[in-house]
Amino acid sequence: MSDPGGFGPLVKDEREAIGPYRIVGRMGAGGMGVVYAGVADDGARVAVKVIHPGLAADPQFLARFIREVDLLSRVRGRCTVSVLDSDTAAMPPWLATEFVPGPTVSTYVQDNAPLPPDELLSFGVDIAEALTDIHRAGVVHRDLKPGNVILSASGAKVLDFGIARALDESGLTGTGALIGTPGWISPEQYRGDEADAAADVFAWGALMAYASTGRPPFGTGAPDVLAYRVMSVDPDLSGVPTRVRDLVRSALAKDRTARPGADELLAQITALRSGTIAMPPPPRSGTIAMPPPVSPPANRVPLWPAAAVLATAVAIGALVWVSSEGIPEALRNLSDPPASTPAENLTPDTSATPTPEETTETPTPTPTPEETTSTRETPEETETPDTKKKASASPSARRSATGVPCASASSILQQAATLNGGLPQDARVARKRCVGYWVAAELDSPSVGGIDLIAKRNASRFLNAEIGTDFCSLENQSALVKNAPGAIRSFLCPNGFG
Repeated sequence: MSDPGGFGPLVKDEREAIGPYRIVGRMGAGGMGVVYAGVADDGARVAVKVIHPGLAADPQFLARFIREVDLLSRVRGRCTVSVLDSDTAAMPPWLATEFVPGPTVSTYVQDNAPLPPDELLSFGVDIAEALTDIHRAGVVHRDLKPGNVILSASGAKVLDFGIARALDESGLTGTGALIGTPGWISPEQYRGDEADAAADVFAWGALMAYASTGRPPFGTGAPDVLAYRVMSVDPDLSGVPTRVRDLVRSALAKDRTARPGADELLAQITALRSGTIAMPPPPRSGTIAMPPPVSPPANRVPLWPAAAVLATAVAIGALVWVSSEGIPEALRNLSDPPASTPAENLTPDTSATPTPEETTETPTPTPTPEETTSTRETPEETETPDTKKKASASPSARRSATGVPCASASSILQQAATLNGGLPQDARVARKRCVGYWVAAELDSPSVGGIDLIAKRNASRFLNAEIGTDFCSLENQSALVKNAPGAIRSFLCPNGFG
């Protein structure tokens, strides 16, 4: 447990002793209970976690807490926080661990700077050693992140096994429950697979990228957008020292079988620190290329239900820390340069000037599905004589009352890639709808799933745009969706808002 630089005072009626430990202050409180600073008979400092009485009265939660104590007690190592004592039969039950003074990685990086290369290698060794000890005990951490690692005087230490799980047990959480923190969850977990040792290795790679650059490898954004990036986009490793970059990349492989095991990871990072070997670069997929515009598929692949997966995570209660509160609204990667205006931040829309192929297209008696959905004019677009004349033009030349042509599939894909930091190779525009300066589109990827785009633009570029899979939520609805015309809103949310 980290030292906050001074303990909070005890409140009225709080006990001055828990088990054999004298309580000297509060270290923090959360959904599960209160953590106190305690002192043992020999003067050693400890951290005592006391469960809320209401939760302790819940048989399922109590069984989960007892199981957590058992898991924690299995793990012993130089780089993990050890369990010293516990009483799961007390009311309320409690757990005492060693006290580790020092800042968390997130606090240190935010208050100071990323770790320099030499310190980064030692840090990587410590975390890999901790994972080796954890996995050797038959446990998966499942929530390794900057806030769960302490930088102590003796090195980095991993703590908070509150959602750890035994490798050989089915556990008490519901089937398909998503456990962890968005941006640090592995791709296979987002796809519904169980977290195993490879998920912790993935988190090691993300933690190394953060510690060396000060930013998450998949940027920041709404949970569903982070999920899409983790599954479909290469991590941003610019700024990660060249010496360790290939090892970090291999730990962040989308395919869990391509990642090294914790013991292999420890051997490789230790060798890098000592300089005894030169790491051969592991296989790496090529840079994602922008796919060409394609016709919509005959049978549209359903959108990937990221919002539904996150809703499942919320259902398991106190064991899940998945929240979109406080997450910046901007969806671009942190590595993108800051922009003074939205127009400077977004890519030009090349569809404003039709290509020769578009301008010479011969109208056909029966429009294609894409022409039907993307160029069909709304009543407000056909009220004036001018717009009626425009309606008689070929589908590719049709313009709205504003004179802006409907965005092409290629420009929509390019804009989505800019917002997302890339797109999977098989991404395509399934449907689109344009009303005046507004654009809405559904993008599909057979390998990953789907995501929606809403944008506002002028004749030459996108001015403002967002991607996501939860535009229909009243609680999280963005200003862009709120201000969109009714036809755009109904395109994105045909079943309304809720």
